Amino acid sequence: MTEQMTGETFEFTFVLSAAPTGEQLDSLFEVGGDDATPELNPKTNTGSLHFARRAPTLAEALVSALHTVEAAGLRAVAVESNDLVTLRDIAARTGRTYEGVRLLATGQRGPGAFPPPMASSGAALYSWVQVADWFDAVFGPGAPALPSEFDRTIATADHLIRARALAGGESGVLAGLVGT
Repeated sequence: MTEQMTGETFEFTFVLSAAPTGEQLDSLFEVGGDDATPELNPKTNTGSLHFARRAPTLAEALVSALHTVEAAGLRAVAVESNDLVTLRDIAARTGRTYEGVRLLATGQRGPGAFPPPMASSGAALYSWVQVADWFDAVFGPGAPALPSEFDRTIATADHLIRARALAGGESGVLAGLVGT
């Protein structure tokens, strides 16, 4: 059973490196993951765990759940997030045209300093948290609404877990890049 803590219940989903086996799911329950609901996709041999974890903060819930996942012999490679967006997504979320957003992103319109893409091969992907902050700074509050603290924390956790997965879980000296 998951230890009862003060705080609130936070819901989030870890993406796993592979679909968990029955033994791993049994182990997950035994090590305190009874607040996780697995979702399996046998066609792609992938899986995810939807958590409803009680903790004082979302960050503590995420860290606690990650430790539980790893104690069960599973590997999280991402947190489901709506942070990565294309220019078309940005246009839709801000109520602007694609061309208008493209011109802002390339510096051909507006003050410049648009957040750089997080990935740019093929369709460029941007961090919605960074883009929304830029819109707020340039156009003022409400254009668009800023992401919630929940969205910021989920996006941050997603990027950190993806980086950790890229490093193979053994980030060594690179771990200093995320410490302050």
